[in-house]
Amino acid sequence: MISMQQSNHLKSIAVLMMLCLHLFNTLDYQGLFKTVLYIGSKPLIYYISLFCDACVPIFAFVSGYGLYFKYKQNSKVYWKGNLKRLKKLYLNYWIIIILFPVGLGLLFQKEGYPGSILTFIGNLLGIATSYNGAWWFFTIYVLFVLTSYFWFQLLDKINPYLFLILLFGVYICCFYFRVYQPANYTNVIVNQFLTQVVLYGCTLFQFMLGVFALRFKWNTKVTNLLIDIKNKNGLFVLVTILLILVHALVPNFIIAPFTALVFVFLFTQIKLNSFLSKLLDFFTPHATNIWLIHMFFYMIFFKSFIYSAHYVLPIFLLLVFCCVCSSIVVNKVNSMVLQIVKI
Repeated sequence: MISMQQSNHLKSIAVLMMLCLHLFNTLDYQGLFKTVLYIGSKPLIYYISLFCDACVPIFAFVSGYGLYFKYKQNSKVYWKGNLKRLKKLYLNYWIIIILFPVGLGLLFQKEGYPGSILTFIGNLLGIATSYNGAWWFFTIYVLFVLTSYFWFQLLDKINPYLFLILLFGVYICCFYFRVYQPANYTNVIVNQFLTQVVLYGCTLFQFMLGVFALRFKWNTKVTNLLIDIKNKNGLFVLVTILLILVHALVPNFIIAPFTALVFVFLFTQIKLNSFLSKLLDFFTPHATNIWLIHMFFYMIFFKSFIYSAHYVLPIFLLLVFCCVCSSIVVNKVNSMVLQIVKI
């Protein structure tokens, strides 16, 4: 079993990986940030950021694992629990919309923020992500919560190996259309619908890997496989470095679900020291907010401020600091609203 704390730690790591990916995954960095460590002609941080594209697969894996755990606990109340989960998620999401796209958009007179009534409603419902490109996974996660019962039921009825192969086939097909043949129709609604279908199909494989991992006790099997290895922490560091090297050789993010899967299983084998455990615990209540907020800082409203730190580590820490401070405010507002609406 992957414990609740381990799942939360993985979410915290994934969101920090997302920040690294979005900040530094570019070779056109002149005038953006400075770097002192290179591998050949390319900055080391570029290769690290490539590996960090495992962030969404980790989120998806943990989401699938957690939802399937809830389903197995009591499938009869699963739907009711999901509706409550979505109500809380949307409340948090709406608070962020009011504070950032609406509040800061009006304050700085930023074009498109909050935009037209239709733009506002579309983003409010989560069916449009024009306010923040990183919100595409919000829509997909909502769809997973709403459709997961079907997939869990299907897993109980068909051959799991066939199911996994079919999911992988859907992943490859949707990845092709996502990257190499994206929807480009003049009709905005058709375009949006097809884009969501492709994103859903592309992420479903990653989501269901978490389900399969719980159903067939993959983590326990990995534990038994590595039982004779004493220095599991050292193995985790070594394999993570190897994963970075592999991704450097294969820069296409089609391999992200697999690098994420290896990372997850090795991470759950190690013992964190007290400092690292408490640090990841600290990020737990902020992980979702950091994901939903960070793009407003590094790209939309405060890009020059974030990159004014010049060097990789200061830039990263500055963005983390801004996101955590904002998350504290969001959580405070959220707590007050929850006391009123009693969700």
